Amino acid sequence: MKIICNKPQLVEIINTVQRAIAPKTSLPVLECIKIDAAGDGNVVFTGNNIDLCIEYNTKCTVTEGGTIALASKMFGEIVRRLPEGDVTISVNPSNYVTKIKSGSSEFNIQGVSPDEFPSAPVLDENFRFSVSQNSLKKLIRKTIAFVAQNEGKKPVLTGALFEIKNNYLNVVASDGHRLAVVKEEIKENVDNNKFIVPGLTLRELIKILKDEEEKVDIIVSDRTVLMDFGNYQVYSRLLDGEFLKYEAIISAVNTLNVVAEKRYIVDSLERALLLINDDISAKSENKIPVRFNIAYNKIDVSCITGKGQVNDTVPVELDGGELIIGFNCRFLLDALSACDEDKIKMEFSAPTSGCFIRSTKDDDSYVYMILPVRLYN
Repeated sequence: MKIICNKPQLVEIINTVQRAIAPKTSLPVLECIKIDAAGDGNVVFTGNNIDLCIEYNTKCTVTEGGTIALASKMFGEIVRRLPEGDVTISVNPSNYVTKIKSGSSEFNIQGVSPDEFPSAPVLDENFRFSVSQNSLKKLIRKTIAFVAQNEGKKPVLTGALFEIKNNYLNVVASDGHRLAVVKEEIKENVDNNKFIVPGLTLRELIKILKDEEEKVDIIVSDRTVLMDFGNYQVYSRLLDGEFLKYEAIISAVNTLNVVAEKRYIVDSLERALLLINDDISAKSENKIPVRFNIAYNKIDVSCITGKGQVNDTVPVELDGGELIIGFNCRFLLDALSACDEDKIKMEFSAPTSGCFIRSTKDDDSYVYMILPVRLYN
């Protein structure tokens, strides 16, 4: 195999495909990028860790077709450090030694046989729809912090629910302590349906997505979702199981409503977080809650740790009674940071009931729910 690629083009391809490379695996070939070069100039670069697969299709000068698997980390670092210009990659088919050359710089590295490299999944399509890259990126950005990191008792919560309903795409995430529901209108007629995408896929996908209107075609089968970006394709396994019945949760009636400038609450919580983060004796933020004392058109925000105490006051518009309630500070900040509006609406009902954060436009474009933390003093 012998191909010639432009360096910036090659760097972009490697950066994209590496999102699907397994950092540590019992199958060494999964730590590689596979390169398939055809005589017509089509070259496919593939990363595949079984759960996530990315194929990047491009045009290069191909003087000799072939295929090779190269250690992803080493290959990527070499290409990034080569001088500007065209990069020539040539493979000795007898021993897989691969020469990577640009200008006066030349590397020879050991490649491996691509025979054991897994193929991309073959989909038996159930349905498809399209969404812009910036819309998909926004949906993921607003929900990713709420996806459970550990499997626990409900592994399905390590993913986010993608639900098509009444020509809206709802993305729902929960780790059992908090819930995020964000929706975006789909500009085409699509039957109601749903699927669950692993959080690991979403965390890599958000690094690839661009802030542009270009469409992404999403094709869904029973076990796999394919996101087609045109020049590259992202395949991901789907999670099986029944997600939370979130609609019953977000339809709760709350009796205390607060409208506030988001930045004032965020600034106050970040000041409290300074003390929480400095208290290394606490095993988790749940053990050091931030206290909200809501009354008289203000929220008194306070926090006591082994390192000190902070008290703050945030002016608000209050409709309802009074309430003292505690929360995980980071959970509240994650929700508020995902809100793009200057003003937000917070709803409460009791010290043991969740706080709901919604748009002041009452359009249900997003809903966040955070369960409270018990206060002992």
